[in-house]
Amino acid sequence: MLDATSPKTGSYRSQRLDLHYVEWGRRDATPVLLVHGFRDHCRSWDFVARELEHDHHLFAIDLRGHGESDWSNGGTYALDDFLYDIHRFIQVSGFESVAIIAHSMGGAVCLNYAGLFPERVHRLVVIEGTWELERPRPQSAGVPTVWLNQLDALSARPTRPLASLEEAGARFATRHPHLTAEMVRHLTWHGVRRHDDGTVSWKHDPFVQVRAPGRYDHAAIAELWGRIRCPVLLLHGAESDKGDAHALGLDRHFQDCRTATIAGAGHWAHHDQLSDFVALARAALR
Repeated sequence: MLDATSPKTGSYRSQRLDLHYVEWGRRDATPVLLVHGFRDHCRSWDFVARELEHDHHLFAIDLRGHGESDWSNGGTYALDDFLYDIHRFIQVSGFESVAIIAHSMGGAVCLNYAGLFPERVHRLVVIEGTWELERPRPQSAGVPTVWLNQLDALSARPTRPLASLEEAGARFATRHPHLTAEMVRHLTWHGVRRHDDGTVSWKHDPFVQVRAPGRYDHAAIAELWGRIRCPVLLLHGAESDKGDAHALGLDRHFQDCRTATIAGAGHWAHHDQLSDFVALARAALR
């Protein structure tokens, strides 16, 4: 397991749900919020926190349906639900403004949050979170039948636990080939629930795989990004199958934006090339 300072834990309420977070670092420093991606958890940031905790006050949230946080009532998850979880955390913590480092789905949520509340975010680092404008949005009127069909299929699928922690780790390593063995062990340990019979199951709600239709079209998202006043750093893994924000011209939507590509990294660039990521994050937080 990771040899690092154990984080303090806490909880707060968001739309009747109890949500979990962890905390590291200096209480006299400006708060930095770490926001995980899809099917991930707050302890995914432990490796980054080990490098940054001496200079920053770090908080990592388990968004609803993830990690140790409650699952959404009814199993419906939209990006705006996650956005509200972030809004509530900043609100109940009494922070006037925060810096944010966010990955993937969490990055998309935080870009929208920073557009809605530009005065509350003074630095923003996003790892491959621009996908809302990277792909065409389906144009369909009326009931979102694709979403409903996905819910039906998932509801009919039986939930099968994995035979052991080792099996879960092997599956995790297959999906993320850049990770070290230490990272695989650590992320798997914190990503599963262990049962009395020795089996394990992933902590995230299976229904997070089916995101509810978004409320914003491309024009509205671009407008939100244009409202962000703080410096934005958009990071891309050179070996990722996700879009490169700079190559796609998405950086033009921001008032103050830099982009960087991390060599030898896939979608999880903050794990795949930890030292390179931390160097970029430190510079951005300054």
